[in-house]
Amino acid sequence: MRIVNLFFCLLLSLTITFGAAAIPNQNVVRVDCNAGGKVQAAVDANSAPLDIVISGICAENVLIRDKDVNLRGSSGDPTLDGIRGRLSTAPALTVRGSVIATIRSLSFSNSAGQAVSILSGANETLTSCRFENNAGIPLQVTSDALVTADSLTFNANTGRSIAVSGAQFFCTACDVSGNGFALVATRGAIASLLDTVVTGGRGILATDGGTSADIDCASVSTSHPCMINVSGVAAQAANGARATLLDVGDFTGQLLAEDGGTVSLIGARQTSGATNDADFFGRIVAEANVDVNPPTQSSLRDTNAAHFARVLVTDGTVIQGAIQCTTAADAVLDGTVIVAQGATITGCAHAPTPLP
Repeated sequence: MRIVNLFFCLLLSLTITFGAAAIPNQNVVRVDCNAGGKVQAAVDANSAPLDIVISGICAENVLIRDKDVNLRGSSGDPTLDGIRGRLSTAPALTVRGSVIATIRSLSFSNSAGQAVSILSGANETLTSCRFENNAGIPLQVTSDALVTADSLTFNANTGRSIAVSGAQFFCTACDVSGNGFALVATRGAIASLLDTVVTGGRGILATDGGTSADIDCASVSTSHPCMINVSGVAAQAANGARATLLDVGDFTGQLLAEDGGTVSLIGARQTSGATNDADFFGRIVAEANVDVNPPTQSSLRDTNAAHFARVLVTDGTVIQGAIQCTTAADAVLDGTVIVAQGATITGCAHAPTPLP
């Protein structure tokens, strides 16, 4: 996982560089939403490569297809310029097909449905955009699209904030808050929140074989804080997928691994949350991040394992609650594990006796 993250950080850097240089000598068109201007009209009337500068908030549903079109706010303040979707049946902005472009300093908020959908192989770079109070998914990345992003803000949206399906998504120095999952990755997606703050109801969900989602506080270095503090599920993996909390330090929330999914804590210390659950061949793994000096420790609270699930604990991880195994589940602890006073391990064939 750590090697993979480093590879995709390199990919992130190359993609941003390529994307920024991909539209030389573009036409520049200004759209004044306050004077009745429309982004869709500018897209349709002008040849690519095209740079559209937006002033004010345009109420419309925009489609960009097979056309290299940059979108940016005129003021640099993403609360002042942007697109608000009028229709509940279509995103405020859809980008699809053979597109390499950037979206910068825009608001995609208060839409009747989804805010932004990027799909069908499109390659987009998003910077300093806001997604607030949308009735549908704020940002959806699907069908072999690639999105690299930084400094995005998600707040008070309905349901999940970011949905990635069969695509790749990397967001650096972002802020994600809401009652639903911050990030849902499916169908072989690779999705990473790097140096990002996640707060609110839920953290990350990965499902389907080959899917990987993480909150990664180690692989890039920015001045932005990185943490997860949620009241519900912090990390959930199912159907052979993997969800990872990497070097997040202290965090709140529950861990769920089911149907062959793996949830990994690497330098992540669980401080509160409902009882963790590993079920039906699911795996919860807790280990130190040994790629830093000194290594950052993990800790794990109350955990139930059932139906051939596994709990694997190594590298000086602290057990701070009860681990209980039933129906052929098991827990494996190496000799470095620290069991806090009052913690218990029951029904697990490979837990050491006496406890270390």
